[in-house]
Order: sequence, then C-alpha cells, then structure tokens
Amino acid sequence: MRTTIAILAMSVLAVGCGTKKKKPEAEPAVGSAGSGSGSGTGSGSAKASELVAQQFDATCVAGDLEACRNLAVLYSEGIGVAKDAGKAAALFGQACNGGNLAACNQIALALTEGMGVAKDPAKAIEIYERTCTAGYYLACRNLGLMLRDGRGVPADLERAAKLLDQACINKAPFACTNAGDLDAMRAGMGDAMSSAESHFRQMIAHYKRGCDDGDPTSCRQMGIAYLQGRGLPKSTTAAGVWLKRGCAAKDSVACELLAKLGGEAGGAGSGSPGSGSGTPATPPQ
Repeated sequence: MRTTIAILAMSVLAVGCGTKKKKPEAEPAVGSAGSGSGSGTGSGSAKASELVAQQFDATCVAGDLEACRNLAVLYSEGIGVAKDAGKAAALFGQACNGGNLAACNQIALALTEGMGVAKDPAKAIEIYERTCTAGYYLACRNLGLMLRDGRGVPADLERAAKLLDQACINKAPFACTNAGDLDAMRAGMGDAMSSAESHFRQMIAHYKRGCDDGDPTSCRQMGIAYLQGRGLPKSTTAAGVWLKRGCAAKDSVACELLAKLGGEAGGAGSGSPGSGSGTPATPPQ
C-alpha cells in the first residue's frame, strides 16, 4: 500500500503542475446573471438573465466601465444574450481603455488564447505588464505563467517566480500553488540561482500560504510533500492532516490520497492520518 500511495502521489504532482499551465485566469462577473435569487429555471430564469444583460448594456452606454466588463462576461458565456466572443472582446477592450483593470486582465487573456480577437501573446504580455504594475495581482499571476511557459516572450523562470510570489502574497487566486509548483520544478532542474534546498523551502512556504488562503490544491501539495519528504521530513501523519484540509475543501485527489492513507493505517490509534487532531507542522523557515 505504501508503494501505491507513493506512485499516486508522484503522478498527482506531475498532473498538479501541468494543470496550472492550461491558461491564465479571468475574473468572474460581479453580480452576473444566473446568480439569482431563486427565480427558478426555464423561461423565467432566461427572462431574468435577459433583463440583467439589458441593465448592464444601459449602464455601460452611460459610462459605467464595470457594467461594460460584466456585459462582456455575459457575451463570453452566452447568458441573457447570444454568445459572441467578438463582442465580449470589444467590450473588455473598451472597459480596459477606460481604466478597468479586471477588464484589462480579461482582454489580455482573450489575446493570449485568441478568443474573439486574433491571437497575440506579445500584446497580451504588454497589457499584463501594465495591469500588474497598476496593482491588479491576478494579472501578475497570469504574467508569471506566460513567462514561465515562454508564451509571447522567451521563458524567464527567475522573473516568473518573483511575479508568482508577488501575486501569492497579495492573494491572487491559485498563485501560491503556481509559485510552489515552479519552486518544485526549479529544485529539480539544478537551478544555478539557488540550491534545491532553498527552492524546497520556498515551495513549502507557498503551498502553506495557499492552503491557509483557501486553495485546496495547495493543501494537497503540502500533503504530498510530507509523503515524499520534499522540503519536509517524511510523515504520513502530517500528510494526512494537510490532505484532510484539501479533501474538506472538495479536492477529489486529496480525498483519494487520504482514503489510501487511511487504508494503510488500518484505522489504528488516535494518531491516524485524517483524524484531524493537532495542528499541521510549521514549515521550516
């Protein structure tokens, strides 16, 4: 069983790093249609969505940039209006030109992926740079991912790490997990800038912060670090504590690993992983 857990943990680590590469993140609409207050399903719900879209359209025309951004999200998702990536991109661009930083992040994402506009990663990098500098930390996270993967510019792992750390500290969604994954990658590369031990220390600090800030993937990665002894002493008990936190936050892989740990422990004793007693070990400083 211990071998099974180790193999699963290794495969999860590989998948965990890979899944964060899929695409940068956009900001959801504020008060988007469909969030509604129990109006039911079917034609009534569709009518309510149409009314919300009309309200956003009217306030956008009146100069409300956030309404323009929200209307763009509705066009991108086909809520209350016919789905139209081109209109969505135009509205994101309009709101961004007016100074709405969330819209700038989203038009940069559209340019990165070619959603409603011609794909232009170099232009996306330029917008992410400006938006990050203005203090919108999700754009810093997305810029870090672009630099990590060499999209639109040559890969720059050192700067990517700094941007992801900045985004993590400022609570941008998923940035701490991304930062920890990059730390782990650099530790395995024999990075000349820092020792593997230093990268593993940073990895643990990022995963712990991410878990504490509510990202269950970071909780799972903390558990895997304890299972593998990467940056921390091996401990199935400590691993179980962190995996339980990830599982409680609906991370299915953490739940799977936790179940396998429970089977290995055989339910013996009060100190079994997943019992939830005690507090997680503090990562090395």
